[in-house]
Amino acid sequence: MKRFLPVLALLVVVASFLLLRGCSGKSESDAQDSKQAPALVEVQVARRTTISRTLNATGEVVSVNSVTIAAMVEGPIVFCPWREGDVVKEAGQKLVEIDRESYRAEVKAAEAALFLAKAKLDDLEAGPRPQEISKAREVVRQQEEIKAFAKSDMERIEKMVVSGSLPEEALEKARLEYVSCETQVLVARKQLEILEAGPTRTAVAVQEAMVDEAKARLALAKARLSECTISAPFAATITKAHVRPGDLATPRGPLLEMADLSSLAIRFALPESEAVIVREGLRATITLDAYAGLVFTGKITRVYPELDRRTRTRTIEAVLTQDAHLVPGMFARLKVEMETVTDAVVAPTKAVIVTPKGDRIVNVVESGRISQRKVVTGIEDGARIEIREGIHPGDQVVVTGGKKLKDGAAVQLRNGEGASDKK
Repeated sequence: MKRFLPVLALLVVVASFLLLRGCSGKSESDAQDSKQAPALVEVQVARRTTISRTLNATGEVVSVNSVTIAAMVEGPIVFCPWREGDVVKEAGQKLVEIDRESYRAEVKAAEAALFLAKAKLDDLEAGPRPQEISKAREVVRQQEEIKAFAKSDMERIEKMVVSGSLPEEALEKARLEYVSCETQVLVARKQLEILEAGPTRTAVAVQEAMVDEAKARLALAKARLSECTISAPFAATITKAHVRPGDLATPRGPLLEMADLSSLAIRFALPESEAVIVREGLRATITLDAYAGLVFTGKITRVYPELDRRTRTRTIEAVLTQDAHLVPGMFARLKVEMETVTDAVVAPTKAVIVTPKGDRIVNVVESGRISQRKVVTGIEDGARIEIREGIHPGDQVVVTGGKKLKDGAAVQLRNGEGASDKK
């Protein structure tokens, strides 16, 4: 019995070794088989088509030509027949009238003052009438006769004083009377010279200035009165009436709001990072909540020159390029086409893999194996991206299941068929 124990132990060791070797061989075979099994991937075909880069925004319909009519003076409103929806047919049409009797009185007083100033100027420019000159000459003649009589009377009194018939005081009195008559003659002659010469340029200039002053006062009075009547700046529709006849208007108080409904635009705002690339003329697709299911075309017509300093956004305006009945306040959604490439090689966005080094690669299936291509991308439109270099139209690009695959790895399409060659 003891003789067979070493033999038995040797047989057990050999059996164990063979068993372990068999198991190890099977595991290596299984691993080899697993390593050679092709990975399942999903592919899509790169195509040549048109792609656009867009910006999404929301906005509202506004009237570009809109205004709030406000009062400039205080007073009761005597004319304001407007209600919301009424149409003002033309510019200059009367909208509101405020009653101010004192302003009308100022106009009448200024008109009278101007009339008087003009009449005086007309008299100066016309010069003296012939009757006035004749009358002045008659006055000169009469004063000369009085002077001659005073002289003869003075000579008579002088003789009587010399003879002693009259005292010396009588002669002094006569001399004073003669001197007074001489002065009156000089004054009459001067008046005659003035009339014959006519008015001076200075007198005419002074009166012309008086006329100009009267005109300015009349213009000021009329301007104050005109503030009581407010006219339409342009043809428009009344959107809000704040007052009715009988209400009291106050300075800078709103009276009416009006908008030109032919000047409607869609106004929206873009953040600072996107606003710098928007320019006039870009196309846009527009949807309105009021017209569910319809898509309208439009274009950018105005880009505001500066950012809103409070919100850091830039205001943009767009208009529809097709007919649609719009109402101010409508909500709109816009997709602005920033850039369009009409003949681009386009692949799904999820086909592009960014490596840790920042390179962009696309896995292309060729004859059942992965061919990793380094690509140069362009604009992106949601689920699609432009491939400028690296792949060609018709290439089968991996969209799912290829992130961990290496170049040359065997693959199989998810539908169970082998990947076909590029056509």
